[in-house]
Amino acid sequence: MATYYIDTDNLSTATSIWTDSNLTVKAADGFYQKDGVYRQMSGGELLPSEICPACATPCGGAISASGQQGIYYLNIDLGTDIGAVVVTFNPASVPDGISALFNSVVYNGVSSPSYGWLQGAAGLPTYVGATGNDCGIVANSPYTLDEFQYNGSTFTDLGTTTSVSVVSGQMQLTATGPGNCKMVIPKTAASPSVVDMTFIGPCLGTVFSIGVACPTPLTSFASSTVNVDSATACSDTIDQTYYVAHVNGAAGTLGLYDLVFSDANGEFKLGAGFYKTTAAGTDDWYQVDANGVIIVFGDCVEPPVESYNCIDGNCVDPGDGTGTYATLGECEAACGVTESYDCIDGNCVDPGDGTGTYATLGECEAACGAPTINVASVFGYMEPCSGGAIDDYMGAAVGLDAPADVNTQFVVEVYYVDAGGTCGGTQFTETFNVNILAGSDLSNFDACTQGVNFPAGAVICSACILSCDNPNIIIGAFECPV
Repeated sequence: MATYYIDTDNLSTATSIWTDSNLTVKAADGFYQKDGVYRQMSGGELLPSEICPACATPCGGAISASGQQGIYYLNIDLGTDIGAVVVTFNPASVPDGISALFNSVVYNGVSSPSYGWLQGAAGLPTYVGATGNDCGIVANSPYTLDEFQYNGSTFTDLGTTTSVSVVSGQMQLTATGPGNCKMVIPKTAASPSVVDMTFIGPCLGTVFSIGVACPTPLTSFASSTVNVDSATACSDTIDQTYYVAHVNGAAGTLGLYDLVFSDANGEFKLGAGFYKTTAAGTDDWYQVDANGVIIVFGDCVEPPVESYNCIDGNCVDPGDGTGTYATLGECEAACGVTESYDCIDGNCVDPGDGTGTYATLGECEAACGAPTINVASVFGYMEPCSGGAIDDYMGAAVGLDAPADVNTQFVVEVYYVDAGGTCGGTQFTETFNVNILAGSDLSNFDACTQGVNFPAGAVICSACILSCDNPNIIIGAFECPV
């Protein structure tokens, strides 16, 4: 180790490096390091400060920090392993901004164990903390903040300042402190290996803790594919393997506000909708929002088993599966009841006592027309189709309460606001042609190939149906207002 001299208190603000205390003989050009800061000397002058991978703090640890108002930098070396990098950030109650830069992508969304998904404007730090401790962050912008760099043991003052402006779209403050928030960063290759974390404390003091786990595959769980509602999910088959980063859940059991993905690296969030699973404790289904966060659990209610008793010459279903005969036909044959049908609300129904208007099902269907099918749900959604952390493509979906009798096209209008906005203000619309094939009760729209790109993301507010080309389908309350 050699001894050198600089003209300020730290390497970050020095203009050059000398070999003598009188600052008369400049050191040779090259790279120099002090307190984790590297600078190149070229032509006798120091170039801007840099953080090299070799100086980054190894992943897998936890850091607690407190200090003055400022902007704090932390560089974490993730190594060459591949997997999901789970970041745990707790700002206590004093609001702090957080962002992570990895592989040229800015990650700024976290899932709070108390409040769920918190994410500000795309590409900018998200401020989380308690509303009651807001020191007028937006109103007092811009701030001139001292800069601090973590050197492996503490955050050291770089002796420099930077100007920070905060806009309302970055603010995600909550009634109380958000707790141990989770962020997932996908690492899909050996390189790059360094994630650059930034924490901004604009108030007079700041307290936060941060932990960055090393890359590792996420825990898997069994699930169905996505469905438009819980009833449809309950009738679906559990035939998929998905992955979870726990927020409130634990090993083997999903929890509220857990982050769920279709891959073990945490690169692709599950789409918004309803899923069936065996990994939710006593619950049978879970709902995921547009951010890949579990927001609701529920139980599947099994429909009563069809059965019949012959009572006074009539076939009656007791409604609890305890009837003597498994089908109406069996009961009618044993009970001596003649098959007959009535046309009720477009559907042919056997009253079970031989009093129906039509002698056969065919006669009834010919007179009654095609059965009525109702729209059960319609919604817009966002998907991360470009491989990053932002849900950047918009699509739409329609669900029915029974399979469509013919191929059917719906024109769906989706209402949304730009990323960081709220649905209580001015909303924009996108219109989509959504198809449901004959024999299916769920649309087959693919947002990644048929949807609309929003590079910065968008917030879905609502959706409705402008038109449907199948007269046998009732839109009902899902029709767009005139």
